[in-house]
Amino acid sequence: MGMKISINGESEIIIKRKKRGNKTKLASEQAQVIDSFGSKTRRCTLSFSKSIIEPMEIRTEGVFRPRMQDVETAYGISGDEILDMFHKFTSSEVIREATPSAIYTTTESKIEYIWEERGESPKMVVDVHTHPGGIAELSEEDRSTMKRIAHVFKEKMSGTKILFGVHAVSDEKEMGKRIKPEAMGNRIKWRSLTREHEIAFYDEYSRPLDVIIREP
Repeated sequence: MGMKISINGESEIIIKRKKRGNKTKLASEQAQVIDSFGSKTRRCTLSFSKSIIEPMEIRTEGVFRPRMQDVETAYGISGDEILDMFHKFTSSEVIREATPSAIYTTTESKIEYIWEERGESPKMVVDVHTHPGGIAELSEEDRSTMKRIAHVFKEKMSGTKILFGVHAVSDEKEMGKRIKPEAMGNRIKWRSLTREHEIAFYDEYSRPLDVIIREP
């Protein structure tokens, strides 16, 4: 199950996932952490407020319906030193359409949404889309489009760093014990009562970003 991404103009992002049997086609290897001169660099670290984990879970599972295929969704996270504000992106102006294999979003509407909720431009924004029944990895198509998405953000939000997240959520399982969120490398993993969640974070150049969770 790979990804097919196209862009209408500069801001409307269309993400389609192609199913190929029961397997997911991954990029051949994860992007190396390198700077513009090709040398290895230290990975950046993102600090997340623990209080936004629950809204991330609710948003992702909230679009699922009984006896229907799970569909993709998108949301945003913003902050200054700590990522502490969650943005639902529920408006139809942001998410034009969502299906089990595709999501249609408008970047400029996401920016307006964030401005309205924060009242100012934050230092950091994480643009997240989900992979229901998938995995938290970037496809080759993800990598090729993230710089262009970041360009739209930078034009509208000068000085704001734009980052990306891939939120994988499992198919529904039997009711079980909740597992608390844990940060490992560039990922946050946890279990709700019925689903497993895993989010991986990257910069616009597809470089992984270490994450830590802070108490609110």
